[in-house]
Amino acid sequence: MSNIPAFGLGTFRLQGQVVIDAVRNALELGYRAIDTAQIYGNEAEVGEAIAASGVRREDLFLTTKIWVDNAARDKLAPSLEESLAYSVIPSSTRRENLASNLIARTLRLTDDDMAQIAALERNGREVSPQGLAPAWD
Repeated sequence: MSNIPAFGLGTFRLQGQVVIDAVRNALELGYRAIDTAQIYGNEAEVGEAIAASGVRREDLFLTTKIWVDNAARDKLAPSLEESLAYSVIPSSTRRENLASNLIARTLRLTDDDMAQIAALERNGREVSPQGLAPAWD
């Protein structure tokens, strides 16, 4: 695969068998980008699901983020080695929801949409505003 997929699976707040099942379902549905982070505490399970999937590593795009506590010179390399040992957008644990998320790949923003986004206040952060996303899981 030579192009990074436009859409991927996020694993924030997913733990244990839940993240394993979500990654397995996503890979079965054709997702090829998976996102995790050291702070999520699920890199091992993400790696386990990927290893069990049979999807070739060269067909996947995996991202992880280094936690700020590991940014120090003496901690950075060991934390990266640990993340790599695991092979490591909206997320869901339900197969039907993961499948419906793929519809978002067809979303196209107009110039007017982009202008409205550019006009938004940028000094705060909205976290799950009421009614923005369905309560799937």
